[in-house]
Amino acid sequence: MSNTFKIVLILLVVASIASAVLAVFGFLEKEKEYMKRVLIEEKLTAVLKDKKRLEKELSLNKEAMDGKEAEIKEVALKIEQLSLLLEEEKERSKSQTLDLTDKEKKIEALTLDLEREKREKLSLSKKLDDIKSAYEKAETDVLKLKQEKMQLEKDVTELEEKSVELDKIVVPSSMDAFSAPPMESQEDVLKGKVLVVNREYSFIVTDLGQGDGVKKDMVFEVRDGTNFLGKAKIDKIYDTMSSASVLPGTNINNIKKGNLIIESR
Repeated sequence: MSNTFKIVLILLVVASIASAVLAVFGFLEKEKEYMKRVLIEEKLTAVLKDKKRLEKELSLNKEAMDGKEAEIKEVALKIEQLSLLLEEEKERSKSQTLDLTDKEKKIEALTLDLEREKREKLSLSKKLDDIKSAYEKAETDVLKLKQEKMQLEKDVTELEEKSVELDKIVVPSSMDAFSAPPMESQEDVLKGKVLVVNREYSFIVTDLGQGDGVKKDMVFEVRDGTNFLGKAKIDKIYDTMSSASVLPGTNINNIKKGNLIIESR
């Protein structure tokens, strides 16, 4: 192999290596340019996003500004109206100042009326205290009457319960004390005694029952000895007792427990 051929071969190798190096550098340069372009595109996208955001904010701020301007115009209009009202109030105040003397006189008159009202109020307060005292006394009386009513209703209930079991009841000696005294009469009339007087509902309870021949709507005279007190009509009948409503014209306040009752014919 000659030296010339060797030199040519070396030159070719060197040229190939140089071409390869140049190709590598060219590739690296293109890659670098590509990366730059990608970065630029990303920055451009971000800038575009910021632009849209700023445009939106600008639009919102513009709308807000328009609203504020409208509010400012409205406030200005209100200020103008208030100014007019203020002028009217000033004119009215002038006329009211002229009436001040008359109002002072009226105030003096009202002051006198107030003193008179105070005196009347003290008098009414005293009357009210008297009325309260009377009311409290009335409440006490009502409470007492309610207690008496409850006791009376309890007595009537007990009497009704006792009348249901007549065959099992032994009449106490206290009951015998109210039994009608034997009386001779040509007429066969029923006679008995008043056991309970209910003045609130105007009825009495007698010791005459179904066993004595008492019938509904029978009328009895109520007597205190020989003194005629009035009449009562039977409305409820039990075995050993009955209740009778006091008829009109009879004062129930005159009737009391133990009064005599006689069948009216």
